[in-house]
Amino acid sequence: MLRYVLRRLLISIPTLLIISLAVFGLGRCAPGDPVAISLGDEMALQADPVRYANTYMRKAAEFGLDKPLFYASLGTAAYPDSLWKIYPLDRRQRLSRIIGQNGNWPATRAFELEVIKTLGSFYALPDTLKQRPYLELALLNLSTQDLLDNLKSSFLQADSICNTISPQPAQLRARMDALKGKTDAVCGNILSGKLLTPAIHWYGLRNQYHQWLIGFLTGNWGLSKNQRPVIQELKPALFATMAINAMAILFAYLISIPLGVAMARRKGRAFDRWTQRILVFIMAMPVFWMGGLLVMLFGSKIFGEPLIANPYLDISDAWNMGSEAFGAWFSNKLPKFVLPILVLTMYSLAIISIQMRGGMVETLGQDYIRTARAKGVREEDVYWTHAFRNAVFPIITIFGSVFPALFTGSLVIETLFNFPGMGQKAQEAFLSQDLAILSAILMAAAVLTILGNLVADMMYAWVDPRVRYV
Repeated sequence: MLRYVLRRLLISIPTLLIISLAVFGLGRCAPGDPVAISLGDEMALQADPVRYANTYMRKAAEFGLDKPLFYASLGTAAYPDSLWKIYPLDRRQRLSRIIGQNGNWPATRAFELEVIKTLGSFYALPDTLKQRPYLELALLNLSTQDLLDNLKSSFLQADSICNTISPQPAQLRARMDALKGKTDAVCGNILSGKLLTPAIHWYGLRNQYHQWLIGFLTGNWGLSKNQRPVIQELKPALFATMAINAMAILFAYLISIPLGVAMARRKGRAFDRWTQRILVFIMAMPVFWMGGLLVMLFGSKIFGEPLIANPYLDISDAWNMGSEAFGAWFSNKLPKFVLPILVLTMYSLAIISIQMRGGMVETLGQDYIRTARAKGVREEDVYWTHAFRNAVFPIITIFGSVFPALFTGSLVIETLFNFPGMGQKAQEAFLSQDLAILSAILMAAAVLTILGNLVADMMYAWVDPRVRYV
């Protein structure tokens, strides 16, 4: 049994690594700069460039973004191995697009530095200069261009405005002349050969993916947008989700297994037919519709008064956990758990019961069951000792698929009842573009999915030892 479990674990490791690469890659491919978003537009507009750059780099280090993305990068010889050091991200992307056209990193870097120096000379001009706003706009436009043709036209526009300044400051004129040379070099000195030459840059273990993966395995899931550790942000929601989903799964299995066996024992009779119809009806009802009906029934006023003391329609402060411990919060809010657990239990119960019935009916038709009956084995032993072990395989499979719900929760149910669980947390993180929380939820869901399949495999091996040798 131990060798079987170890073999399954080893098979799961490559799958987990592939999933981690996908989650990490999707997070880094998301639009927007997480550091700039956390700092906000107000910081970028009010702070001077030096202060903003220092604040940006400090925040990037807190988020773990001050390193290369991966262990190595595959590109062309035109791109330097230090391109990852350029921040903010929009500046790096703009320079990458320019290099992709001319293949000349030295000329591109020299041009960018010259633009920065020219802007410095411009800011030394007196504020009373009439042409100052127009020249500023032209230079800022030049600093944001990423097409070579647009670089030329933007410089010519800025140079023509500079020529209208009288008297013209000597330092500004010198900077514009130097900028002209750098612009000609970046637009005219095309190194196509470097764009066609492949290059691999090795960065070692000091990279974002390695740090992110090690952090996840050790419980350091990074910081959320609220500057709190992700694990602290998710802990209350995790406990709440595990409470309702674990209870729902437990109740569903405790009811559906005996119910499925009872249906199989009475195959074709009235009890079997009517129970199947009811279960199919429950399966056909959308979860949000079933939950909505229960909220309307138990949370609204009927005959003048609500049927329960805690109406779900007043959800402004219904689930507020505050600063109290989870155990105390769970005890105080226990009546409110009834409807979410009921909805989750009903849907799971219908699926598991029908699967249990199908497995039992198929097993009861086997030859060894007829042999057991011919030997005079009691009917209870036939069903629960001989048939049950082989009929339980379908519901073991279902358990492996529902196990991740213990962590991820049900977004529909949690939204319907305004329940502060993992589904609600995932939606909030998505709307606020909190990639740290979203990545943690996705990775945890992947780990639990693999763990659920592993538990199912172990249950298969326990029910039928022949599985261990497959």
